[in-house]
Amino acid sequence: MPLFDWLRSLAIFAPPRDGSGSAGERFVVVDVETTGMDRANDKLLAIGAVALRRERICVGDSFETIIRPERTSERENILVHGIGEQAQREGRAPREACAAFFDWAGNAPLVAFHASFDRGFLARAMSVYLNLPLTNAWLDLAQLAPSIYPDVKARALDDWLDHFGIVVEQRHNASSDAFATAMLFLRLRDALAQGKRDIRRLQRRAAQARWLAR
Repeated sequence: MPLFDWLRSLAIFAPPRDGSGSAGERFVVVDVETTGMDRANDKLLAIGAVALRRERICVGDSFETIIRPERTSERENILVHGIGEQAQREGRAPREACAAFFDWAGNAPLVAFHASFDRGFLARAMSVYLNLPLTNAWLDLAQLAPSIYPDVKARALDDWLDHFGIVVEQRHNASSDAFATAMLFLRLRDALAQGKRDIRRLQRRAAQARWLAR
């Protein structure tokens, strides 16, 4: 069972029943799996994403898909992302998958850890398969996290997850990584005053941290 379907079945991390989850800024935390690391030549294999509203992870507002490649991945690549040959062959057509994500994400800010990787693959796929630009604002937690916790000696996503005691069901699984990254995002936002949690202030803080790190 896909991760988000399982979480929905448990009725946890759902939007508030009073409907208040429909208000406020919607963030989309995203993670991708690919056939390799080369954004110019490798392809998207999977997209996992979940929305946040009002300091809550909204599993009912989530997205996950496997994208059918032109040819299945090499064995070494499958060992990394765990998406087997049959699952790849049964995936959605690239154009269909990209259109579904494009429509679901809307104009929400996109959040990722080392966002340039996810952004590069998603933007290229949207351009190739839909002939559309991906114009959403992006926030990189790899830059935001040290700006909030400068004394924490963490660099990789695993380091930050370990620091906060966030357990990941399966690393290098797009949906599982997106969910874990969303929990990290909530921890980081909780450390900031309410008036400093909007996308523009978060982007500005992350950009300042990147500049200071040079």
